[in-house]
Amino acid sequence: MRMPVRSAGAFCLSALTAALLLGCASASQPIVAGERPYDILIQNSRVLDGTGAPWFRADVAVRDGHIAAVGNLAGASAKEVIDARGQVLSPGFIDMHAHSDLSLLKDGRGMSKIMQGVTTEVIGEGVSVAPRHADDDDGQYGIKPDWTTLSGYFDRLRATGTSGNVMSYISAGQLRRYVMGEGAQRRPTAGELEQMKQLMADGMKQGAAGLVMALETPGSVQFPPEGDLSPAMPTTDELIEISKVAAQYGGIYATHLRDQGEHFEDGVREAALIGEKAGIPVEIFHLKAAGRPNFGKMAPALATLHEARARGIDIAADVYPYIAAAHPLSVEIPRWAHEGGTEKMLQRLADPALRPRLQAEVRKYMTTKYYNELTGASGADAVIVSSVPKSPGKYVGKTLGDIAREQGKDPYELVLDLSIEQDNKVGIVMYYMSEKDMVLALRDPFISFDSDGTAASPEFGGRPHPRWYGTFPRVLGHYVREQKVLSLEDAVRRMTSLPAQRLGLMDRGILRPGMWADLVLFDPDRVIDKASFESPHQYPEGISHVIVNGVTVIREGGHSGKLPGQPLLGRGAGSP
Repeated sequence: MRMPVRSAGAFCLSALTAALLLGCASASQPIVAGERPYDILIQNSRVLDGTGAPWFRADVAVRDGHIAAVGNLAGASAKEVIDARGQVLSPGFIDMHAHSDLSLLKDGRGMSKIMQGVTTEVIGEGVSVAPRHADDDDGQYGIKPDWTTLSGYFDRLRATGTSGNVMSYISAGQLRRYVMGEGAQRRPTAGELEQMKQLMADGMKQGAAGLVMALETPGSVQFPPEGDLSPAMPTTDELIEISKVAAQYGGIYATHLRDQGEHFEDGVREAALIGEKAGIPVEIFHLKAAGRPNFGKMAPALATLHEARARGIDIAADVYPYIAAAHPLSVEIPRWAHEGGTEKMLQRLADPALRPRLQAEVRKYMTTKYYNELTGASGADAVIVSSVPKSPGKYVGKTLGDIAREQGKDPYELVLDLSIEQDNKVGIVMYYMSEKDMVLALRDPFISFDSDGTAASPEFGGRPHPRWYGTFPRVLGHYVREQKVLSLEDAVRRMTSLPAQRLGLMDRGILRPGMWADLVLFDPDRVIDKASFESPHQYPEGISHVIVNGVTVIREGGHSGKLPGQPLLGRGAGSP
């Protein structure tokens, strides 16, 4: 059954209001003989309702996509009965930042996410699925985009089907690309800015969660002053103006900070300033103090975030539980070289007159930033190739330093050559964070979780970051059960109700009658990630059932073949 789904529908927020106001079934209501059977009945579970409250033992019933009853449901009948055997039942996990835009069109099962218990993921960062021109050459995984608007993308998702739900941002980078051209190295004109604001309004009316931008720019000064910012990136004022449009439709501003290193705190302050001036909630993606010289800066950055909240700015962040990150190798190329798109960038990389400058800038950036806290490797030796389209056996799994030594090259010359050889389609995993900083973020009450990863399966190949497969069970298993960094109740809260509240999903994220039935059943004594940097394509253990919109997708650890996921529309959807 296809269901119209909106993120801020008026559903029951407690059993009392459910019974009195909306007529939803509650545990206090008797089971009436002959009443229509429930679709799903989960018996004997330890319920963690997502609020941070202690678990309680209860049965949970699902009907017509929603939680119908919670309590002692002895005597109730259902089409599907699940004996929880003391496992924990919680709301479905929400991945605050993902890159599954096109992978879900290749394989809607989204196995690496749904097997973690992720029932909703949010896409969009430096680019987004819309708006786009019909002739844009931006396909991946063999997918040729055939849409130009967010509504068109959502229509295609509905047609192919997904295991989980999907929300999407509109990217300021995508707006620039659409209006100003690929890789433009200038500020928008007043007319171009107005066009971007209108496109933003269109996206919000089609259901976007808000505005997003990845602001970090390798090879250029970030802070201060404003005049030194790369013209390839939006200024603070530009982002404020477009964020004001998103705010009019109840949206959020999300950001990869302009600087996660030397000016980490400045990046947080800029995000807070945008929220303050635009009157919009702010979400900081994958909060991190990046680069060995910046280890220890997480504490002052968190203090800056807390100070902003104390001033009344609605700002929070998310984090993934690893000390390595991942992105395309092209991010290592100075931003000025990207002007005009990939083809022109590759011509610059091959230009003998430009190579000394390019090589020097790449060297300075990478040797300063990358450091593996576990092994002591630095620079190119702390960067692993995770994917290439050509000759993967020659490169994947090796460090850039290893490959450079094999070829007798300077490693930073190799960065340029490999980019050319692989048509700018090289994925890398880089070590550049401190465990102490990351754990500090994990403990913060305003931090939710993101994978910064892609919904995939082993058939996708390559050697991606293990966060694609392990983010949420790693928090529950390693950092809750083994390391006791945070409590199970709080971890679940920050996987469910906190991100739901940030995104305006007022009908999800809490396990109560009337809410959408996105549910995860897991064993707190067994749940653990299995994916590693050496062997990332491994599903976690200890998660037995995942239910999305009232349909069982994962049953006894295997996929049921059902694809009940839906696009979730932001608060502005349908606005005139």
